[in-house]
Amino acid sequence: MWLLVLGILAVFGISFIYSNLGMGGGVLFVPLLLAITTHDEDTVVAISLCLVLANCITSLWNHQREKLVDWKLAGTMAFGAGVGTVVGVWFNINTGKDVFLLVFMGVVVAVIIKMLLDWARQAKICESDDESKMTGGRVAAASTGTVASGFMSGALGLGGGVINVPLLIYVLGRCTKRAAGTSFVIMLVSGVIGLLAYMASGTEIDWTYAAALTPVVFLGSFIGSRWGIKKLKGRHVQFLFILVLALAIVKSFYDLMLMFS
Repeated sequence: MWLLVLGILAVFGISFIYSNLGMGGGVLFVPLLLAITTHDEDTVVAISLCLVLANCITSLWNHQREKLVDWKLAGTMAFGAGVGTVVGVWFNINTGKDVFLLVFMGVVVAVIIKMLLDWARQAKICESDDESKMTGGRVAAASTGTVASGFMSGALGLGGGVINVPLLIYVLGRCTKRAAGTSFVIMLVSGVIGLLAYMASGTEIDWTYAAALTPVVFLGSFIGSRWGIKKLKGRHVQFLFILVLALAIVKSFYDLMLMFS
């Protein structure tokens, strides 16, 4: 019972924080679900996608109220994410993840270093959009990059924001809060596709757990995103994002050690 109560509080906290970062929270939902349930990895990933979807819906609603969503850009980038999600689901069901985790860790470390340097220099990249970066070539490159975010969604139950947000900020010059709002649209598409793909594959999904935790996610993400949009500066969101990326590295390293133990 205490483990369940702690799990619910943790889900609320994860949703509260991630609702401001353009991320679904799967990087922490998955290990949490593995700790409080007895389900195998495929089922946990599917449940995590349900929670990610709940976070995306509520956070997207609040970001849209403040006009912090680029729907046209999100629609363009979501196609690659959808393709990557299907591949990721197949990968999770049929193969291991050791090589993927190594690549994932390398990419995330590079993003952390870049964002830390910008944050330390107080680079003014996060408070307003840089329209000079919205070229056809850059949009095409970012749309191709979302294949990786979709893959992470399908393979690991993550939202994919760890890839989406840096693409939107560094490649397309979107401000931090608009990058977060737009990322939620992309994750919503990849999350729905991923969940449908798991259902089609015959993966057992514990709908009781999903139904019990989804209202907690709705509440946490609603309060968190409403508060964050009004109170957090873009620089603060950027620093939180760096911390969350560091958690992603720790989790990936832990998963890798488990594979080789």
